[in-house]
Amino acid sequence: MKIFKKITVWIIISLLVQFAGLFYINNYFLSSQTEIKTKKIVKSEPKKADVVIKVPTDANNISVSFDGRYLAYYESSVLKVVDTKTGNEKDIEFEDGVKVSFYKWQKDRNRILIAEKESSDDGSKFELSYYEAGKDIKENIKALDWTDEKANIDDIEESPFTNVIYVKMESSGKRTNIYRIDIMNEMQKVTTRSYMVGNMGILSLDDKLIYEDKVYSKIYVTGDDRSLMINGVENPVWVGVDENDKIYIADEKDNKISDIYCGTINDSGSNYQNINLDQSVNKDDVFVMPSGKIYINDNLKGIVTEVTSGKQYVYKGNFVQIYEGGIASINDGKLQKVKLN
Repeated sequence: MKIFKKITVWIIISLLVQFAGLFYINNYFLSSQTEIKTKKIVKSEPKKADVVIKVPTDANNISVSFDGRYLAYYESSVLKVVDTKTGNEKDIEFEDGVKVSFYKWQKDRNRILIAEKESSDDGSKFELSYYEAGKDIKENIKALDWTDEKANIDDIEESPFTNVIYVKMESSGKRTNIYRIDIMNEMQKVTTRSYMVGNMGILSLDDKLIYEDKVYSKIYVTGDDRSLMINGVENPVWVGVDENDKIYIADEKDNKISDIYCGTINDSGSNYQNINLDQSVNKDDVFVMPSGKIYINDNLKGIVTEVTSGKQYVYKGNFVQIYEGGIASINDGKLQKVKLN
């Protein structure tokens, strides 16, 4: 009997110890209510200053990419591309005897279209290539025909949607030939209504080239023998095109323009919208952006004005270009950027 009582007591003590242990584990050791204090350590890093991009005084054909990320210029027969965020500079290499005839940034990417010229006793040969700035890759696109030694590439127009490129070649005597290159790199000569083509532009959504006839002061669209006729416009000049394929044409008088007419190639002459600039300016100082906004640059004052709102942006130095979101200029040998908003 005494043994039974002892066993019972030890069982009770054992149970009490187990219950006490479980109680502690449940309410303290594993409790979700236990407060754990932590302290976040933030490493403070100094803010990096903007990279200073120096541009040589003998640099030619200075331009920036569509978003202002890259700068390109031609110096001592070398095409240079600079990353304006890092300051990294690349020299674009060409074969011996090859020079750059023309280059132009594409509208929607950090890629340059380049017309390379190789001269020999037989004439000149052109090769169209591109340089991808972000990847540091250069590739050939298409070789053009042999031409006379004095021929040059005067303009390149491309559409990011139709993947079509138009190359304007000017031969001796100012005679113009235009070549069309499609996405398959197939090339054909374009039939135009003018043997002396002036400024030109390409639509984004439709494979159409609009070009000036420098001899008779007319504007044509490829595929149509009739010139564009706009009511009230006597001397039409090409201004630009936006991303919605609206074209902008001005009436030039005494080498100045004060009114721009906006419409599509399918609109009748009376349906073009008149945009008054409130001043007479040089056509080369007017810029149509993909969004349709129109800017006027005043070189003497260093001011760019947005036509619709009248908002003005002040820049320093020599004007270079208006790009998507900003103005590029060279001041004291350094690249300057002013944001547009």
